[in-house]
Amino acid sequence: MVGYSTVVQKLEGLVGALLICGLCAGCTAEELRLVLVPREVVLQRLQAGQVREKERQGTIAQLFNSAACETSLQRVDRSSSNVICTLAGKTTAEIVVGGHFDFVERGEGIVDDWSGTSLLPSLYEALKGEPTKHTFKFVAFTEEERGLIGSTQFVRELTAEQRTDIKAFVNLECLGLAPPKVWVHRSTPTLLQDLAQIAKAVSIPVQGVDVDRVGDDDTHPFLNKKIPVISIHSLTQETLPILHSPRDTIKAINTDYFYEAYRLVAFYLKYLDGQLD
Repeated sequence: MVGYSTVVQKLEGLVGALLICGLCAGCTAEELRLVLVPREVVLQRLQAGQVREKERQGTIAQLFNSAACETSLQRVDRSSSNVICTLAGKTTAEIVVGGHFDFVERGEGIVDDWSGTSLLPSLYEALKGEPTKHTFKFVAFTEEERGLIGSTQFVRELTAEQRTDIKAFVNLECLGLAPPKVWVHRSTPTLLQDLAQIAKAVSIPVQGVDVDRVGDDDTHPFLNKKIPVISIHSLTQETLPILHSPRDTIKAINTDYFYEAYRLVAFYLKYLDGQLD
């Protein structure tokens, strides 16, 4: 996260189970079926990030390949690129999911933000079992810490039609320090409502914790182009000092909270695929 007061809010949603009830009167229940990646694989991918920053791009590409997703590179500067894994859907409408792999080298950068980026291959695997309506793009951004350079380049290269096709950008940032949180003031209300619905359904409580006066993240370039966004994290007032410090290591991650975040986001993406136009 670029930059760091937090505001805590309670997210309200409707109660569900694995059958998700519609948000409007008369809507039928929807069954969300996923084959989640085992916990040990998710944690192995997290541990794979204990490398130097210049090795991160190759590491995330290898993890995508291990999930059977061929990657493409979007050049950002002479030394780094965004790494993109695409799950083709039935339509050209897209949902983009992202995290950044660069970090401030005063720790290992596991929390900020290998915790988000390392989930991308596992989310791809969870969704690829059945056809999706939307095309999903899982993007590991470079150069976030230097001013959102990778995500800005990604958005800059979109045509007007491609921008219109993106129905949501889901940013994963600093996960596993606490149960999942969401940046309410940054996020699009309809996407917040859908997250609250899924959180209740899978029994994972989600709080709203705003970080407006804390820093910035990769949602900003998308928001500037009026693309709906949501930013999911795990930061609290107590855990903020971990970022950009020697404490940002694998030891800072609570593995139970981390796998909860994976489950939540996987079901959320599946739900969005059915909810969004």
